[in-house]
Amino acid sequence: MLKIGFCINSLEMGGAERLLVDIINALYETKDYEIHLLTKIKSNSYFYNLIKNKVKYSFLLEKKAKGFFAKTRESILKKINFKKFSNEVDIIIDFLDGDFFSYIRKVKDKEKIIWLHLSYETLKVRKHVDEKLSAYNKIIVIADDMEKELFKARKDLKNIYKIDNFVDYQEIDRKLNEAFKLDFDLKQKYFLTVCRLAEEQKDVKTLIEAYALYKGEEKLVIAGDGPDRKMLEDLCIKKDLKDKVIFLGMVDNPFHLMKNAQAFILSSKVEGFGLVLVEALYCGTKVISSNCPTGPSQILLNGEAGELFEISNVKELLNKLEIIADKEYKKDKIEETLTRYTRENFKKNFRKVIEC
Repeated sequence: MLKIGFCINSLEMGGAERLLVDIINALYETKDYEIHLLTKIKSNSYFYNLIKNKVKYSFLLEKKAKGFFAKTRESILKKINFKKFSNEVDIIIDFLDGDFFSYIRKVKDKEKIIWLHLSYETLKVRKHVDEKLSAYNKIIVIADDMEKELFKARKDLKNIYKIDNFVDYQEIDRKLNEAFKLDFDLKQKYFLTVCRLAEEQKDVKTLIEAYALYKGEEKLVIAGDGPDRKMLEDLCIKKDLKDKVIFLGMVDNPFHLMKNAQAFILSSKVEGFGLVLVEALYCGTKVISSNCPTGPSQILLNGEAGELFEISNVKELLNKLEIIADKEYKKDKIEETLTRYTRENFKKNFRKVIEC
């Protein structure tokens, strides 16, 4: 049985962390892999508890140490614990854009894979990924545009592979069958966005500014939390939208909200992929998305399965809000998207890359 080790900073709430949980669940089903998981600090999070019986779990540090010599002790302990982890697996997967590069580059006798979740140009700036790629035997990207971009920018790399992300449709069905527990009237008309409220990436400000110009009766529902929530709430007060924009905070099960929304909106400046768009389409909801890198144009088939607008373009987003009620999309186009991002396709594509 092949022993695969995934490395990720943490298992706290986040899109990549949630995706890794889904991947581990999918691979566990196959019974073909022994799955190991490494985080930088010991986790007992909600995500960890979803998979704790399916992985062999280890961590670099149990908790952050305090004291004058703490950094030296921590550095030694991290190296020891990473060595133990690497000795136990056949393949090491640096799951989130090369965050474990400083450890993995020193490993000589294992296959090493980096999994990229943002565009190459974005990661060059944010994580200096350009310097890291040659240390890995295989590079996994998650979107057609990412693959094209990387091939064009780094013609020296011959080890690039694409694996589509996937949506667990059965899990959505299960959650739609659960009772709706929020104090919210699903019969009212509303637009919905679900995201972490962090403006560097998500750009909910553009959505609020477009909505402030919108004359329709729909309310705007924002599900999610994050460091910029207060700034966005203050913006709504400034725009006299306090009674029209509803901040729900973190929502464990957003699928009832998705299913009943007039439209789902993604206003991001950049996305790892934007699987939330696939989830909304599966719920039967119309979708409006910024045409950001990477994923939305691929998911929405360049506008055939939903609306695309220029990043941070308030007027263009306003226009999409105004026309979405009258838009119709061909069922076969929606089905084309939903069929591509299945659990079974992921398992098949993963096996091809791992075993080649």
